[in-house]
Amino acid sequence: MSRYYLFDFFLQHMQIVVENNKLVINGKEMTTLLSVTGLQQLLGDARHTRTKHNHVYTWDEWGMVAYSKNDKEVDQIELAFQPEPGLKFSPAAGFTGEFVIEQIDYRDFYRQHKNELEKVADYDDSGSLLSGGFKIWFDVNNDALSLVSISTFTPPPPKVYSDKYRFRRIDGKKIEFKDFNFKLAVIQVLMYEKKILQPVFDLYDFIQNYEQRVIDIEKEGYHFIAEVTAYFEALEIDEKYANEVTEISQDAGNKIYRNMRWFWDGEDDTFNIKNFEDVRYFNNLRKMSLFYTDNLELIKAPLTEKNIIVA
Repeated sequence: MSRYYLFDFFLQHMQIVVENNKLVINGKEMTTLLSVTGLQQLLGDARHTRTKHNHVYTWDEWGMVAYSKNDKEVDQIELAFQPEPGLKFSPAAGFTGEFVIEQIDYRDFYRQHKNELEKVADYDDSGSLLSGGFKIWFDVNNDALSLVSISTFTPPPPKVYSDKYRFRRIDGKKIEFKDFNFKLAVIQVLMYEKKILQPVFDLYDFIQNYEQRVIDIEKEGYHFIAEVTAYFEALEIDEKYANEVTEISQDAGNKIYRNMRWFWDGEDDTFNIKNFEDVRYFNNLRKMSLFYTDNLELIKAPLTEKNIIVA
């Protein structure tokens, strides 16, 4: 039987199966993806495109694409149900072969299991199925499957969390703040400017090391994040550091406010100091630049008596 006859035969009987932790393409079982050479021996010659990061092989008639970073091992196979004409390596025709997952047509399988798909990477919006050593990613447009990607999946090592942000009780006498926003202004000085308070809090680092749940800054950063607020509320500041604070300057760009509310725009009074009793701890405090408030003149009078210039 000639190669061309085999090629025509396979075109009419293209079948891809994911079952029992194995990928089967036209009867060829594999527990890892084939090499570029092996895949072409199985599927026939492909159109080759070199991109910045990949060697891309396209089987136009089958609606299939394979990616390889080193031009040896295949990293990913795509079944393009809706090819993108604008991409030079997109197949000329869509995949029309048989694709079966655990003995179920892929469309039915997706409908039945779409609520069980796992997000295994940051860019993985639609969700993936993990089957043995394979990850199957579903790309959905307007509720229709447009593409399925099959790649080898190696589970990441167990995540190691740092305890750098755990609560630590100080040995000395802590400052008992009356106004939380006054405390935040002091933290700006002692943590972010003078680096006396450690660790220097970084929101992204905090959420990477927070084990109890996933914190999504893009969704939650417009408001106070309860765990972040709790961290700063519990943070103890030793009275011995009070004399290090000679000036407080509130600005919407201060790192403390960025880390408290990532997307805060400074257009409201969220962080305005209301109670100034806490100045009693700060004998060296001589200047305060405050967020705008209608009662600024009323605030100035008692602070001026304490030799604190208010702007």
